Amino acid sequence: MESERSRTSEVKSVSQETMSGGQWTIEKLDILERYLDAYTTALKNTHFHLVYIDAFAGTGKVLIRTRDQEFQAVIDGSAQRAIGVTNKKFDRLVFVDKKREPYRALKGLKLEYPARDIQIERMDANCYLQRLKLTPEWRGVLFIDPFATQLNWSTLARVAKMQKLDTWILFPTMAVQRVLQSKYPKGRFPQGFKKALKRVYGSEEWLSLYRPHPQESLFEETPTTMSRSSGTKDLLDLYGKNLRREFGGRFLSQTRSLKNGKGRDLFELMFCVGHKAGVKPAKRIAKHLMEHF
Repeated sequence: MESERSRTSEVKSVSQETMSGGQWTIEKLDILERYLDAYTTALKNTHFHLVYIDAFAGTGKVLIRTRDQEFQAVIDGSAQRAIGVTNKKFDRLVFVDKKREPYRALKGLKLEYPARDIQIERMDANCYLQRLKLTPEWRGVLFIDPFATQLNWSTLARVAKMQKLDTWILFPTMAVQRVLQSKYPKGRFPQGFKKALKRVYGSEEWLSLYRPHPQESLFEETPTTMSRSSGTKDLLDLYGKNLRREFGGRFLSQTRSLKNGKGRDLFELMFCVGHKAGVKPAKRIAKHLMEHF
């Protein structure tokens, strides 16, 4: 009985805005935490000031559920794990979230560590990153974990040009897949549909994912509908191609599929190096983590 009360109390203590997840959540957070530790260790004897930026920070806690949506545990989220990197601490930590409850939780987290340089920004992550300016002595790691299609491609282009932040990106595979429905009347894509996809990809290249409906093309000179496969490889390939265009050789082709309990793709974890001087070691570490954790 006491154990059950403790579990119930733990769940209630977590904000209603706290993201819930499963094994895939643990995977991404473990990879991130290990990379942060390796990154700060590698740069501990350099002259650089190190910053960690969490663009969609959440509350600092994550509610883990089983496949049947039963409570399993409350674990440290990305913000809390970044604070916990202690071999070489980040000189500054920036947590960005525009929602009220995460903002309040992050303010409370900051109060727990008065000696640390922690900045809490209540604003849209795209706006923050578009305005961000780092002087030459700063290097760091950026974690971008949107709930769905909130990340603008123009924001990633801006980050690429800065050449200062090793960047972990969670591409929202399932959310994009839902927008990219399998079949549409030719040329009649809804405006909201087009706007969301242009925000994600930065252009209307996603139109190349559609082809004339094969059955119709056999019998009609001008097919009336366009269709695409229900798979994810094409949409991931397009996003990866665009990342390579912006980051060049700093884009790591190795990615990690994060799946739900039913084996469906939720996100694709991707990585790009900040500065060209760190390409070899950063890629080596990130590739190892993608493959083994």
